[in-house]
Amino acid sequence: MTEENSAELWNAFRGGEARALAILFENYYDALYNYGLKLTGDEDLVKDCIQNLFQKLWRRREGLRAVQVVKAYLFKALRRHLGDETKMLRQHRHLLPTYTDSFEVTYSHEEFLIAQQGDAEQSARLLAALNQLSKRQREALYLKFFDGFTYERIAEVMSLNIQSVRNLIFNALQVLRKVLVMAMVLLFKLAG
Repeated sequence: MTEENSAELWNAFRGGEARALAILFENYYDALYNYGLKLTGDEDLVKDCIQNLFQKLWRRREGLRAVQVVKAYLFKALRRHLGDETKMLRQHRHLLPTYTDSFEVTYSHEEFLIAQQGDAEQSARLLAALNQLSKRQREALYLKFFDGFTYERIAEVMSLNIQSVRNLIFNALQVLRKVLVMAMVLLFKLAG
């Protein structure tokens, strides 16, 4: 679905068309679910928050503004909603660790083309390198390379300015490059 089609559906939903909201839900559910899992790791919480988010949107549809990039708007709204829910659960149940605005973004082997190449060592090195990044760097990389967001949309989702997002991604790529080059040098020394 193109952003133009999404924007049209958004406007139709704002005008009271329940089917338009249902189509948006169907089209973005998987992306929202995957992003939510990266932020919390709690499947049930993510599912509940997505449902609650769309219910809340429906109730407040008349007061919502027009949106150019619906996916980024929904990601930001889910991120906020998950943060609020996590904070509330921690306060009421004392079950969750201390809430921070930084979510833990983790990567699985399935998410990388490297794993498809069958090179377990290279995949392990990449995962080890990713785990050396800060939470915000991992989140920014996820949004950039797995969801294809522009720097502007990442800034919107993460509530940062665009230059901060560029710096996060640049620095993350520098760290990855450094760690992976060092691993390759070590590998060649051991092989030689």
